[in-house]
Amino acid sequence: MAGPGRRAKGGALLAAACLAALPAAAQGVKTFSAQDLMKGTTATREQCAALPRSVFVEALGERICIRYYMSGPAQGRSATVFFPGDSFGADPKGRLVPDPGYLTQAPEYLDAAVRVWSQRLGSPVIFFGRMGLHGSSGWHGNRRTRLEVAVTRAALDAIKVREGVTGFAVVGQSGGGLLAAAALAARDDVSCAAIASAPLDFNAFARRFGITVRLDGKRAHYDGLADVPAAAARTGSRVIVLTDPDDKDVPASTQTPYVEALRAAGARPLHLFTAGRLNHALTEKAMFATALCLSGKPDQEIEKRYGRTAADDLPPP
Repeated sequence: MAGPGRRAKGGALLAAACLAALPAAAQGVKTFSAQDLMKGTTATREQCAALPRSVFVEALGERICIRYYMSGPAQGRSATVFFPGDSFGADPKGRLVPDPGYLTQAPEYLDAAVRVWSQRLGSPVIFFGRMGLHGSSGWHGNRRTRLEVAVTRAALDAIKVREGVTGFAVVGQSGGGLLAAAALAARDDVSCAAIASAPLDFNAFARRFGITVRLDGKRAHYDGLADVPAAAARTGSRVIVLTDPDDKDVPASTQTPYVEALRAAGARPLHLFTAGRLNHALTEKAMFATALCLSGKPDQEIEKRYGRTAADDLPPP
């Protein structure tokens, strides 16, 4: 996630977290392209069916092929789904540019990443290719919108049927955190939701970075605050929000109102304040916190390992 004038970062970290264990980049590996990222792609139902681990969904008049990467036996089990962050942002002149980390990724590397994370978490792990990213069709310029949320919700339904999973834990970093929040609000099969560095109060985020908020149509921006009543009603779900107090890309002031609104609605989210890579990327801590959540560990143990709940040193909004 990066606001105008800020470089995109953090979208590659689930894969990057395990790439150190891999040999040097294999000859012939085709990485994801800048052109596909910046311009978008299309796919027919038949083209989608020919891809490994993909689902073809229709939402709000759009037909999208969502590709996902999965490891671990899933039939009859709950799976952990990771939604990566945004993969382009604005340069100092306001021009959209690719996240350099994204352009080093490839399907083979994501397959390796989910294998490592499945072993670490002891559960099936799914890396979700967001619309326009990681082999999924569509355009990433429609990120953080009602359309992306609708496509994601439909894709999770289709993945659940195809893989035979019983439910999900959802983990989202930055822009992907919005999708984790949207999944929490819409589903009754989410056991744990770990939302890291996400602009959950999107109106506050937009004001901070001078973004014009779209309110109408399928490209209207998604605001997590609007879904708080539905999220708070999911009493079977545990919610963990992770915030770096020094985050400049998604300031804490755009995250804490979501937590406060959940509490006001009767929910009991765990809000962790902890340092992220480059003061923003909290993917690894979110994944490991999810593992503790799935194993039934109490909030106090998760806090002890991965953050603190006191926010006395938060910078002013």
